[in-house]
Amino acid sequence: MSRPIRVYYSGLIYHVLNRGNNRQIIFAEDSNYRHYLNILKRYKEKFSFKIFAYCLMTNHVHLLLQVSEKGSISKIMQAITIAHTRYYHYKYQCSGHIWQGRFKSPIVSNDEYLLTTMRYIEQNPVRARIAPDPKGYPWSSLLANTQLKSDNFVDREQNPVYNGLGDNSEERRLAYKQFVLSLLEDEKAQEVRDSLIGKYHYISEKFQKEINERLIRKRSRGRPKRQKELTLN
Repeated sequence: MSRPIRVYYSGLIYHVLNRGNNRQIIFAEDSNYRHYLNILKRYKEKFSFKIFAYCLMTNHVHLLLQVSEKGSISKIMQAITIAHTRYYHYKYQCSGHIWQGRFKSPIVSNDEYLLTTMRYIEQNPVRARIAPDPKGYPWSSLLANTQLKSDNFVDREQNPVYNGLGDNSEERRLAYKQFVLSLLEDEKAQEVRDSLIGKYHYISEKFQKEINERLIRKRSRGRPKRQKELTLN
């Protein structure tokens, strides 16, 4: 099975999965979760990326990020991982790898695929059986996406699909709350998991055509590439 090609340009949305090395526990106490979120905030400002959803689990993280021209997903995750590793080494007086060698980052299209990915991420604690209800898990974006007042960390007001859920902020909030608390179908969950193991990017056919056309225009300005290299899955 070939791995989907990496595509970078401003505005793309990525579902990032990063695991602890050998699936070791990364967040053993509340202060670990808070520090990782502070790192995210710091580099969110530096690289001007948007956060649409996140969930921090004991040994891995899910992030749904939209990149800007200030940094690719690789540059963003490298900065976050290095900063967190330094913190972890200092706090626990240890050395060596904390995170696995390669994070996963399939592209997600800005349509129903984006909403499904948000629900997948925010329901993760329930699927892992560490929380009976996603509303009660403190280390995810669910509260920020469903509370009355939006915050300056999760960018729900800049989320193109979230904004299509209603005519005003209250309609959108209630529609998303009903959606995210309904159980994600097994088939949909498996599709997201398949994208995370490298089978394909989690995008619609329409979005794939848009990216392929953009790649073709880019290639036409340089050395021609074989057509199969333009295929996303």
